[in-house]
Amino acid sequence: MRALAEYAMRGRTQAIIATVSIASLPLLFVALEVEQARLMLGLAATVLMILSAAIVGLVTLRRGTSDGVGLMLWALAPALIWLVWRDQASPMVTLLGTTALAVVLRRSVSWSQTLSVATVIAVIFSFLVDSLLPELITQVDEAAVVLLEALKKSNPQMSMPLEPEWLRELLLGAIVASFLGSSLISLAIARWWQSKLYNPGGFKAEFHGLRLSPLFAAAGLAVLLLGKTLPFEAARWIPVLITPFVVASIGLIHAIVAIKKLSRSWLVAFYSVMIIVGPYLIALLIMLAVADSFIDFRKHLKARRT
Repeated sequence: MRALAEYAMRGRTQAIIATVSIASLPLLFVALEVEQARLMLGLAATVLMILSAAIVGLVTLRRGTSDGVGLMLWALAPALIWLVWRDQASPMVTLLGTTALAVVLRRSVSWSQTLSVATVIAVIFSFLVDSLLPELITQVDEAAVVLLEALKKSNPQMSMPLEPEWLRELLLGAIVASFLGSSLISLAIARWWQSKLYNPGGFKAEFHGLRLSPLFAAAGLAVLLLGKTLPFEAARWIPVLITPFVVASIGLIHAIVAIKKLSRSWLVAFYSVMIIVGPYLIALLIMLAVADSFIDFRKHLKARRT
């Protein structure tokens, strides 16, 4: 991965070649009509666009907004092809989101501010997605019906089935949250590359120091706690608002492991638990991020060591 970043940073031409070629690679197989192949192809397109967007993010962080946006315009071509031919919005949204967040991070030099801005943008986008991506809405509506029927069949005695409107909004919010997550992953890769090439250890220090502001944490927690008392349209906020809390708590876990000089096996165990019992761990991660925003666990842990 470092070799890719080094190649892209040699010059504008190399950056364009790297960005466009990576984003275009799945298009070689775009004619495949087998359903399983289409699913794998869509996943490959998303993963490769994360790398392509990361190059755009790196150029933006290192050389500025003008160079970053110019490179993004080149990468938009394959992303638009995916949107038109396969109704795959993720590559384009990831590219645009990463570029915007790289501009914010370059100017603020703060992951906390960048994460807050990213969440606000994602919430706004969640209410524009109906008009921007109508095909996606159709797919979500169909998925909501299928999922609700599956829930009813699995538990016929369920006295209070989930309202179709709520399920639809939650699914839509989950998709927007996945867009947000992809953009944040691309940005993290870009920052990590920048750290490796120009500022060794910089990304590690930034990520370990990531804390949500008390105001943002309190506001986000309040919305999550209100839950079903809000209009059902607000349900699409929930998956989006969960994302920054999870990211912040992951940064805190990494910081604790580093401060206490624990082995990497602790991180392996943490991610394994996340994969196995992820949904059940989310509430704990949210509360951990909220508590850290007010208490600053790192400060207390460092004070104990001294």
